[in-house]
Formats: sequence, C-alpha cells, structure tokens
Amino acid sequence: MRFLKFILVTFLVVTIVFATIFYSRSSMVTSIVNNYLTQHDSAISCIDFTLNTDFDLVISHLCIDSLYAEIELIDTLVKWRLGSSYLAANKIADAISVITIASVNVRAKADISLPVSSTTGNINEFPAQISQLLNNIAQFTVPVDIDIQAFSYQAFTDQNNQQQSSYQGRLSATAEQLKLSLANQAQQNVFSFELAKKKQGFNANLTTDLTKLAAFLSLHPSALPPELAKLLVKRENDVWSVKGEFNSQIDWHKQTLKMTNTLNNLSVWAEQGFIPSGLVKIDATLAWKLYLAADNLQLDFAKKSAIKLVFEQRNLTTFLSAQVNEKQLKKFITDNAMNAVTLEPLGSIKVDFNQQKIASDGVALVSTNLSEPLTLSFNDIALNYTDEPRKSVNLQKAQFSLTGQAKITQLQPYSKHPVKLHIAGEFIQHNDFWQVKVAQETAIELTKLSLPASQLQQVKSKAKPKSKPRAKSLISHWQGSVTIAKHDHQTQGNNNTGVTFNLEINNQISQLNYPNVIQVNTLELTSKLSGSIDNIAINTKVIADHLLLASVKVTGGLRHPNLDVSAKDVLITDLLALKIKVPIELQLIDGTLSYHFSGQLKNTEELMANPMSFTVSVQDLTGDVDGTWLQELNWQQEFIVQNGQVKSLTTDSKGNVKALNNLTIAKIETAIPITQLSTNTLIGFSEGEINLVAKNTRGYLLDGRFDIVQVQWPFSKDSAMNVKLTEIDLEKLLELDRKQGIVVTGKVSGQLPIYYDGEHLLMKEGNVHNIGEGLIQVFNNPAVEELKASSTELKLAFSALENLHYHHLASEISMDDDGYMLLVTEIKGRNPDLDNEVNLNLNLSYDLLGLLESLNITEHFENKVIKGLQP
Repeated sequence: MRFLKFILVTFLVVTIVFATIFYSRSSMVTSIVNNYLTQHDSAISCIDFTLNTDFDLVISHLCIDSLYAEIELIDTLVKWRLGSSYLAANKIADAISVITIASVNVRAKADISLPVSSTTGNINEFPAQISQLLNNIAQFTVPVDIDIQAFSYQAFTDQNNQQQSSYQGRLSATAEQLKLSLANQAQQNVFSFELAKKKQGFNANLTTDLTKLAAFLSLHPSALPPELAKLLVKRENDVWSVKGEFNSQIDWHKQTLKMTNTLNNLSVWAEQGFIPSGLVKIDATLAWKLYLAADNLQLDFAKKSAIKLVFEQRNLTTFLSAQVNEKQLKKFITDNAMNAVTLEPLGSIKVDFNQQKIASDGVALVSTNLSEPLTLSFNDIALNYTDEPRKSVNLQKAQFSLTGQAKITQLQPYSKHPVKLHIAGEFIQHNDFWQVKVAQETAIELTKLSLPASQLQQVKSKAKPKSKPRAKSLISHWQGSVTIAKHDHQTQGNNNTGVTFNLEINNQISQLNYPNVIQVNTLELTSKLSGSIDNIAINTKVIADHLLLASVKVTGGLRHPNLDVSAKDVLITDLLALKIKVPIELQLIDGTLSYHFSGQLKNTEELMANPMSFTVSVQDLTGDVDGTWLQELNWQQEFIVQNGQVKSLTTDSKGNVKALNNLTIAKIETAIPITQLSTNTLIGFSEGEINLVAKNTRGYLLDGRFDIVQVQWPFSKDSAMNVKLTEIDLEKLLELDRKQGIVVTGKVSGQLPIYYDGEHLLMKEGNVHNIGEGLIQVFNNPAVEELKASSTELKLAFSALENLHYHHLASEISMDDDGYMLLVTEIKGRNPDLDNEVNLNLNLSYDLLGLLESLNITEHFENKVIKGLQP
C-alpha cells in the first residue's frame, strides 16, 4: 500500500507538471510544483520536458528530492486526450490517458518506519479489519494507466553495502489490474504480486523467495515488528539463514476471502538459537487453504504438512530441566533427550469470532533421537478465548494420544528396557471441574522384567541374577476417567478432595518365574478404582492361569489405606498345577484353601509393623503329604499381627476363649494308622522364628486312643510331651512286627513322657498297664525253642508263656538317645495247661529303630524320621 501511495504522489506530480506546462514553461513549472511539494517536505531538483508532434508530454528527466528519498524519473511519456472539453484547467487531469515511465530510480535517505496502528488489538475486530483492508484494495484505482517499465530501489544502509541493497523491478497499474515485481542485484526474484479486479472483489497472486525477502526486510528494521526485526537484523557474530518459497493465491469476492497458500522447503537456521532451549533450526513444508466469511475463519491443511524443530540436545535438556523443580520430571527429561520435534497440523482449524470459539481437527508432535519416536497427538480440539481483561485461551475439550517408547526412572530397577506407551483419551472442561477420560486401548508395556531381591535376601546372601523373580512382560491396560475440580470448588486447604477416580485397570504379567516359589504363564490383576486420594476404593482380582487366587480391596486414604485380601474355596490341586514350590512333597487329590487378610497400612516400609489380622482355612484335604497319606484334613486358624509379631487368636469376637479343636484329620496312613485326629493349634512368628503349640491333641490308633495335653515346637529340653494311651490293643500292636508263634491279646493304657534333648527324642518314666485280662501264647518259635533248650530256667519261663492267661501286665518304659527302648515288665496270670500261677518280671531292650526300619516304610519317611532319631 505504501508503494501504491508513492505511485499516487508521482501521478499527482506528473499531473501538476502537465497542467502547468500547458500554460507555462520550465521555470514556472518548477516554481508551481515546488509550491505543492513543500507541504510534503519535497521539491523538484531537476526537470527537462518537451511536446512531441502528437502534443504528448515527454519528460526526459524529472528529479524529486525529499527528506526520505531521492526520486528520479527518466523518459516519461504522458499521453492525453485532445478536445476542447479538456482545455479548461480543472479538466487537465482528466485529459491524461496513459503515463509510461521507462525508468524510475529511488534512493532512500532514511530508514522507513510505519505509523503506529490506532487499532485496539481486539481479536474480535480482526475480521472487520481484514474486510476493511481488502475492500480498500478492491476500491483502489488509478485515474490513468501507469506503466513503469523498470525501477531501481536502493535502501538506506551503510555505504559499504550499497551494491547489496540495490533492487530492480517493474510496475504497471490500470483501473483493473496491478502488477509488481522486485528482484535483487543478481536479478533473482524477491517477490512478485499480481492483482486483477473483478465485480465485488479481486484476485491476486503473491510469490516470494524467503531468502531474498528476508534480506530485503532486514534493510528496513524500523518498518518491522520488534520481534521480527530482532530475528532478521544481524548483529555482530550472528550466523543465521532462512530458505524457502511462499506462494499465495488470493480471492476476495462478495465479502468472502479465499486463499490457497504453499510454503515449500522452509529452513531457518541459527548458530546461537532463537530461544534459550537451543532451538537452532526450523524445517517446514506447508500447504493450506484459508476461508474468511463474516465472523468465521477456516484453515484447511493439506496432508504431509509439517514443521520440524531441530534442537541442540544438551541445551534443550538444560533449558527444560531449569523450568521444573520436581526431581523425577528432571530425570525423565534427561533420560529421554530429544534432538528434534515435528509438528503436523491435522485437518482444519475453525475460528468463530462472534462466539469466541476455536475448533481444530488436531495436531501431532513427533519426537526423534529416542529408541522409538514418541508421537503425541491432539484431536477434535475445542477452545474459547477472551480479550478482556486480558487475552487468554481456554481449552474446552481435546482428544489425546501418546505412542512410542520412553525411559522412566522409577521402573529402571525392574526393567532396563524402555517402557512402551500407547495412551489415548480425552480432556473435557465442565463448569466446575475438568474430566480426563482414558480410552480402552490405553496400554503400558514393560519387557524383560527382573524383580529386585528383598533386603532380607541381600543381607543374608548375594543372590545370583538367575535366582531373582523374572517375567517376560507386563502389560497394563487402563480405561475410565479422572475428575479434577477447579480451584474454586476444592475444599479449602485440601487439594486432594478435588481429584476423583473412576478407572478400570488390567495388568497382565506373562511367564512369571519366581525360582523355588511359583511359575505361571499368565498372572492377571483386574482392578476397579473409584473415589478420591483421601477416600479411595480399589477392588482387584488376582488370577493366575485362569485361577482366582485373591480378591483385594483397598479403601480409605492412600497414605494409610485399609487392606483386605481374601480367597474362597480355591482348589489346592489347581494351586499346585501353578508349579508352586512348597517345602514338602504334595500329591493331593482333593482339598480347598480359603483365607482372609485385613488391616490398615500405616507403615509402608515395614509390613509387620502394622496391626492386621488374617484367617486361613483348609477343607477336605486328601492325598499324599510328604510320603504320608492324609484323608479329609480340615484346619482353620485366625492370626493377628501386633508389634511385628504374628500369633494365633485364642479368643472369639466376644472375648471368650476358643475351646474347639481347629485341626482334624479323618485318617493318617502311617506305620501305625491314626484316625479321627484332632487338635487345637496355636502358631506364632517373631524375629524370624516360628513357634507351634498343639493343645488337646487326640486320635485313635490300634483300636485305642491317645491324648496329648500339649506339645510345643521347637521342643523344650525341660518339658515333656505326655502321650496318654487308652485301651491300646496289643494284638494290633504285635501285628506291626509279626513273629512266628507269638500271640498277645488284651488292651493296655498308660503314659509316655517324651523329651527332646536338642538332637534326639528320649522317653523317661513311661508306663503302661493292662485294662482287663489278656492272653500270651508263644509256641513253635525257633528262637524260643533254642532258648528253652539252653537253660532249665528259661525252659520253665517260656513254658509258662505258651498259654498264659494274664490278669496283670505293667511295664515301665524308657528310651535313650541310641534308639533302644527298655521295658521293665511285670506279668501275673495263670497257665491252665500247667495248672499253676505265673509271676514274671522281664527286662526287655528293644531296637525301636530296627522295628521302624522293618515296617517297610517309604524311603522318604526313613530319611526324615529314622535318620533323625539316630545319634
């Protein structure tokens, strides 16, 4: 527009010159024209003109001098219309039909500065301002056709750079069309502009080379906005460059603006960077269409439009780290350093200036120099803006997506590999709160996990890497929403109440292998999370290879949550199928496990320091346990945790002492089968040691019964385990070690005090006695016959035992640490065959270990029991 104004001034000057010439000569022309130019701080410094045979004005030389520039017109031809109607002085301007100028030379004498805009800068006034500008262009006209075949322009600059600041161009203007082009000293195109008027508007085309245009604009810093001038005007030691081509096709018709724009191969590079973050280069290729009608603006971007920002990595990391105070975020920035980010506009951007709304199809940001590019995209964006009291833009909604890989410091102890991210969702702003929706396809994946050994393991031994728990991958799927209250609606002094959750989380661990503990193909944790940080509710199911292991509930505040873990009737056979490592060999055919664990976690560093309770129940367990067949084992136990100690709960909810036995076994298949075993177990755990107490133990064996008031493990050297025997069938007992020709019947009862000296089991002052009468028969036994033959006394004694009907049998029993059991036995009775009373006192030493070894017990039991009894 400033150049068009220059054209008008030139036209007026020529018109005045022409009108003056019509009446006077050179001296008069100079005087009259200068009188006009004085008000513009200008004057004619030279003029040379003639009239040709067609009465056209030929100005061979015209010089205009002003404060800002020297203008020199060479070979100007002014054609005019002949006719009496144009001879009047006020008609002279209308008489001019065409002005043709062969050459115009403009030399700037000062820097050009644009007038300060008087507009308020209100965003909503933008459509009206643009419309006014375009209407002014559409209405602009020149009264005569002007054709400047060539012009040169020399900007105001240092004398040493005058050749570089010289430009040439061409201008032609008619009432319907305007053409303007500008080239530099090397005849390289700087820009070209063509405008053609049409009914109720115009068409225009602008083409420019950004390298040449930047050089041209840098010569006019005062005419540029300060921010642009700061970038373009080179200071000492500045190194930068800009490249690219811009083309715009403009159509203004019926108050509607349409523009088709292309920006090809844009490259902006600076050695020092444009911002402290170390941004040193911008590469861009953009193509977009612009529509402006009334209060609506729309930008449509073509595919593959992109702006690439190239960083100096170290400077960027330093800059971003300086902007945050949170250590974990600083570490994330350092671990995931980037050297470039590509911005891709997606689809359209629409602005409604009347409603003060902005809508965008989206934008994508792609980072590089990572193990895998991170792509962050925002779609379906809606914003609104305000001008008062200050300009601000508020996000109303947007869909988001983050894909790629990143290193996260907190997860480094578990996996050295980057975390795979696929996060999708939506931001929505409501009147009182923000809502973040997490889409169903959201997933976070870790690979090649290795769980760190516990502190206890690290203290006791240096665990080998292969002994650590490992997993092939962990994939965490998220969906749901998070609601964040705006500050005005949060509880005063408590920001946590403003954040609420409604999330579903599914974690899948594949090929989990915890050596000597468990091995599963898939471990799945499905959680539902609701509430706020101060009042959370998390419900989780733990499923291993399709088997429900536990239901976990977390409630209350996250700092000190209430924890509840339970499982109901889990088949133990299914548990063992998970390759769970147990301290004893189990081959079961039936049985279920139930448990319930609850408490409040006030100390997250030491789990045992929290007051908790848990219950364990085993029902109908049947099978081989460490080489021993058990049938229908049932066990229930309640525990409490206090002050780092675990102990069984001995009272019920009303404070009454529990009297019922909590462990029952229908049958135990040992060398001496035991049936209907029941006991009351009490278990304690403190400082790494387990204590077991069994009270009121009773059961049936050898058609009799045994009772143990209390047994404690570890065993005490000072206290005995008193085994009470009731009506034990001697015939059943002898069946354990059948000897040829020996029969004993009858039942005995007694007490067997058993001690443990730290290495061996001992028996002291045990006794048994008969209950009712019985029979002892010894006959046809080769060993007895040999003894009878060796001694008359032994012959008489064993003869009495050949058919002894006893009415008194008592024995004192003891066993030393060598495994030999001593029985001091007294037998009284009658042998009807001899018809005499029998009174025997026998001292028998019996190899109990030999007996046990002769009972064909499994090798595993021998190793565990017999070898343990040997000195």
